Amino acid sequence: MRASENRMLPPPGDKHAYVELKPFETGQMVTSCATLVENALGTSMATSWRFLLKHSKTNTNFWFDMGISHDLSVYPPQIQNVHKHFKPKPSKTSIEQDTLSWNIPPSGIKHVIISHAHWDHLHPLPPTFTNASMIVGPGSTAHCAPGYPSKTDSKFDGRIWDSLLRSFTLRELPPVTETDAWKPLGPFPHTYDFFGDGSFYLINAPGHMLGNLAGLARVKTKAEKWKWVLLGGDCAHCSLYTYWPDAPFGKMPVELFPSGSLHECGETARETIHRIAECKRNEGSDLFVWYAHGDFLEGLWEL
Repeated sequence: MRASENRMLPPPGDKHAYVELKPFETGQMVTSCATLVENALGTSMATSWRFLLKHSKTNTNFWFDMGISHDLSVYPPQIQNVHKHFKPKPSKTSIEQDTLSWNIPPSGIKHVIISHAHWDHLHPLPPTFTNASMIVGPGSTAHCAPGYPSKTDSKFDGRIWDSLLRSFTLRELPPVTETDAWKPLGPFPHTYDFFGDGSFYLINAPGHMLGNLAGLARVKTKAEKWKWVLLGGDCAHCSLYTYWPDAPFGKMPVELFPSGSLHECGETARETIHRIAECKRNEGSDLFVWYAHGDFLEGLWEL
């Protein structure tokens, strides 16, 4: 896929900062493909990816998303009910084990960025992450707190959202109305330059749920070429939407998802998908789009 002459994302400088990026597969969920795309046939064995990153200039180690836990018993009772629909398989390894596999001690993790507050993307930080803070999108705390057990019917874990129960630092990004923090980049109206050097952006990506984020990482390939990787979280639930952004959303039981689809606001989610698709058309093979539940990660063989 060739890039457009009118590129949307900035080119790197000679000494440009970037991030190293390592994906880890966590648990899997079994669901009908028709829950992802209307009237699709077959069964999806959706994985849940988490991504370990290292900033080239500061050697800061951080995670984007946590995926499904290796221990499904950690989730609140209302999420256990959701498990009856998705039939998840736990991750074979813990996030601590995955950290160590990259020769990083758990205490060496500084940030754990969460794309959004659904159960298959986060769980309480392990106590060995002694120097880590969890970072969430604007409005997440008000939407999720206090969580279970203070609110017995909550699908959100109070060990994350209740300040009285939480054992780690939770940092919420400022509202997108704070223009000193959020700037337009390409087709995205609100992006947050995480390190201030253009190596990693957080994208305000509304629609799936309140506080939803995507990530945009500048990476270097094995061939010493610059690329971008867009970590799309649940902006879409399969790669098809990158190339067919108007494909109809799948259907979900309203008792689990009141909107009837996997997105809280379908109209806004569609706008976000269109922005990602537009960016991909313009950047071509210089941008890889990786969703949290994608069956495969495009371009991984180049990194």
